[in-house]
Amino acid sequence: MEVIERHAVSQDWITLMLVLVFGLLVVAKYAFTQRFAHFSMLFATDKYLLLKGKDPNLFHPFNILLFAVNVVSAGLFIYIYYLTFGEGHPDRPGITFLRIMTAYATFVLLKFSLEKILADVVSVNEQMNYYLFYKLSYRNFMALILLPISIFFIYTWEPTRLVLYILLGVILLMNLITLLSIFIKNRQYIATHWFYFILYLCALEIGPYYILYKLVTKFQGE
Repeated sequence: MEVIERHAVSQDWITLMLVLVFGLLVVAKYAFTQRFAHFSMLFATDKYLLLKGKDPNLFHPFNILLFAVNVVSAGLFIYIYYLTFGEGHPDRPGITFLRIMTAYATFVLLKFSLEKILADVVSVNEQMNYYLFYKLSYRNFMALILLPISIFFIYTWEPTRLVLYILLGVILLMNLITLLSIFIKNRQYIATHWFYFILYLCALEIGPYYILYKLVTKFQGE
């Protein structure tokens, strides 16, 4: 009888990260009960945005907690993507995941900082704060939706490349719909400040993702 070698990859570090994520969600739910309840209905009603968007506090503890969940959830999905399209499992998967998570958080925070700087330069802080709050809220919510899907891929079923392509397409489509929704709701303001809008769109909505795409494809090519 021929012995077949089986490679067992420990998932303990992923389990620990998920325990941390669920702990953060429990804190967010019980420390900010009403806010969490409104947030959980974000795709069904605009009540959360209407109530909290009047005076958006981007650094509210609730937003920080959910952003931390966002970072772990997005990092986990990118890690699954890396495993599926890469060549085999990394020698130190936990370290690889931390690098992915750190790179994602750095990219998002750097982009956020540049947007705030641009808002200061053109004196549109109020409008930019609402815009960033709107984007942050929807992307945090999408990260929550993505989390159980990533858990399913890790513990139950290994996804194919086609499934990940479809899922990535859905995520990009949801982000596009979110941006279009913001632009439509603020079309009058955009029409009177169209030059700044085009500048922002090219420099901070299209440019960073294009640069990131080129870096990733170059890395894969090597």
